[in-house]
Amino acid sequence: MSEALGAKVLEALARAVDKRALGEALAPALEGAREAPSPSAGRSAAALVEKIVLSDILDDSILGSRPGDTSYPLRMLFGTLGDELEDDTAFALASGLNFFFRVSMDEEAKLAVGLEVSRLYYRFAEERPLDAELVAPLSPLLARLMSTELTHLRLEAVDGARVFDSAVHERALGSDASSPAIKQPKSFLARVVSNGRVRMKAHVRT
Repeated sequence: MSEALGAKVLEALARAVDKRALGEALAPALEGAREAPSPSAGRSAAALVEKIVLSDILDDSILGSRPGDTSYPLRMLFGTLGDELEDDTAFALASGLNFFFRVSMDEEAKLAVGLEVSRLYYRFAEERPLDAELVAPLSPLLARLMSTELTHLRLEAVDGARVFDSAVHERALGSDASSPAIKQPKSFLARVVSNGRVRMKAHVRT
């Protein structure tokens, strides 16, 4: 049966069926399915979450890190993402990280994706919010981790900057154009590896 013919058959069945009677007949089965999900469905969901939070590709030094270890903030970030996937920003950030790390593309395209992911990261840190003591060491760690996917460029966090510098910063929407004080970073900075030249400025709110 062709796809077009199959669609017409389904449409005809839908018109012919007594929807109320069908709903009443299916209700017990649907209720049972909600009450007792199959073990395979549970395993599939768990495996999907593991992939979404990159557990299948992250290094053991991140996944097995403990409080006090250098990589521990990264473990906390990905753990928090796994717990918060129902939140739109968390899901978008996890999806962006998956796209960045799993999809092959040229370096300019990967840089563009990486910068958008960094914006989502700062939005997530602000909305949840992540502990400030966690974000301070986390941002440069995430930038370095993402830079492993780049060859000629690298990403840098500017969380430690306190004063606006037009050579490396660009004001984000909602900034006070007359203020030199940086209130929040909004994206990573991108540099050329070979000469340190700024390729894309970091967005900050002043």
